[in-house]
Amino acid sequence: MNASHAHLLVIAAASAAGKCPAPELEAAWHSRVRRMALDLHLDGVQLAADIARIENATDQVRGVLLKVEVLERMNRGEITIQALGRSSTESFRTDRLENDSGKEMLRRANELVGRLVRVYKELELVKSQDGDGPGGTRKVRMVTHLVDLGPADGQIPEKDAKDMVIQAVGGDKDKAAAAWQAAGLPASGPVDQDQLESALSRIGATGEHNDGEG
Repeated sequence: MNASHAHLLVIAAASAAGKCPAPELEAAWHSRVRRMALDLHLDGVQLAADIARIENATDQVRGVLLKVEVLERMNRGEITIQALGRSSTESFRTDRLENDSGKEMLRRANELVGRLVRVYKELELVKSQDGDGPGGTRKVRMVTHLVDLGPADGQIPEKDAKDMVIQAVGGDKDKAAAAWQAAGLPASGPVDQDQLESALSRIGATGEHNDGEG
């Protein structure tokens, strides 16, 4: 961290701490400002790590968040999604609940039950009694971020709808554009959920659907 960055942190911390109330309290005030500046720095480091994790989570799922459970034995949360355009549900785990990230994700997920969400996910190796990976591990789908897309029976944002069609045809943008036009989806703006699901079902029926995990 360079000196200018540290200086900006001290300015922000001093602003948050407010004016020193009395000259005899100046030493305590300076100590408080330093603690707050360090906390801000650590928050920034954690935020950068969280952003990198989301950016690396290239796989996304859109659907209705059906339920949230706590897996007591694993001390993790688990969310269940009814993915758009798919007949089966999909489940994703949170970080461990002794971690702030796990607790915050569990709280956020509970707020969004019954809502349409975008799930950012990644695969993580965890130890398991029935794991067939190195050291008795197996891959588990983890939720790294949740975005509220609105009511469960509402409209899908244009970018999410187009991303889903691209994903459904295996990433081929030309096929996606043709499928979009053939389904009569709007040229721009949000898409009705029923209309999008119908288009995704039609893509699946033609055999173009990408059966890989998405």
